[in-house]
Amino acid sequence: MTQTYVRRLFDQYAEHYDAALTGHLNYRGPPLLRAAVEAAMGAAGRRMRFDSMLDLGCGTGLGGAAFRDCVDWLVGVDLAPAMIARAQTKGLYDQLVTAALADFLAQEADERGTFHIVLAADVFVYVSELAPIIAGVAKVLTPDGVFGFTVETHEGDGVKLLPTLRYAYDEKYLRDALGAARLVPMHLAKAAVRSEKGAPVDSLVVVAQHLSGP
Repeated sequence: MTQTYVRRLFDQYAEHYDAALTGHLNYRGPPLLRAAVEAAMGAAGRRMRFDSMLDLGCGTGLGGAAFRDCVDWLVGVDLAPAMIARAQTKGLYDQLVTAALADFLAQEADERGTFHIVLAADVFVYVSELAPIIAGVAKVLTPDGVFGFTVETHEGDGVKLLPTLRYAYDEKYLRDALGAARLVPMHLAKAAVRSEKGAPVDSLVVVAQHLSGP
């Protein structure tokens, strides 16, 4: 699945995106991530407050809306200009950038940009190889920074392209990719993030913490 395909898909989808996800697909990614992050932070004895947040694949801003009240500086990045334009109208973000995820993460790492939390809600279903993105996220997280994301999952091994043309990952792949990037799971649970043809889609909600120190 090429970046050009994904960009065109969401540029065409932008105007009706919110209604389609929440109304027809029962999409619950942002509230599930909010609850998971709150639970993980509470269990760790940490405040649910972040100086800066990066919303990867921010779309029209559904994830930003779920976390805006606990973030001082909110940055959103998305591949599709029309999605960024829709997010801009909501007035949620302090900065919005049109860019590919890997390119943005590499630039932020070079410029030593740091975020206290990174969010990726229903984004990685369009990524065929997630380990490099997870490694890129780790490079822009502060020590003890938090990474929350959702993925679709399957019972096999590794990465699978589903008939819906969305990628799914097994739990071992995710744990291995997180470990290689020095990210430790704080929360990893099965959930139905969305529905497809009226049936819940097998998904995982993950919250991981960056290991501080050398």
